[in-house]
Amino acid sequence: MFAEHYFLFPLVAIALTGGMVLLTRWAFSKAKGGSLVRRTDYTPAEKDTFGLLVDVSTLRTYNEARVKVSMLKDLGIKATAARTKDGWSVYVWPADEAAARGFLDAS
Repeated sequence: MFAEHYFLFPLVAIALTGGMVLLTRWAFSKAKGGSLVRRTDYTPAEKDTFGLLVDVSTLRTYNEARVKVSMLKDLGIKATAARTKDGWSVYVWPADEAAARGFLDAS
């Protein structure tokens, strides 16, 4: 009775492992239009490609931009940073532009 279970468990484990291997090979394959995994484009963008967001500051490094974004968020201004061809730009909504520029110029 127990001998059947000792034989059956490894077969089920091997079958499940094989199924996972086939599933991941299919998901990451290049056939018919490419992989199902989303590709990310890391090339710098133009400054004016971010819709309604307004560029209020351009900095050299990502860390400098994140510090500025954090300072603006502490004031209640929604901000984000993006990599552009000129460096790292800090963007805000048009309604917050004047307040953000005033704070960043003062700091």
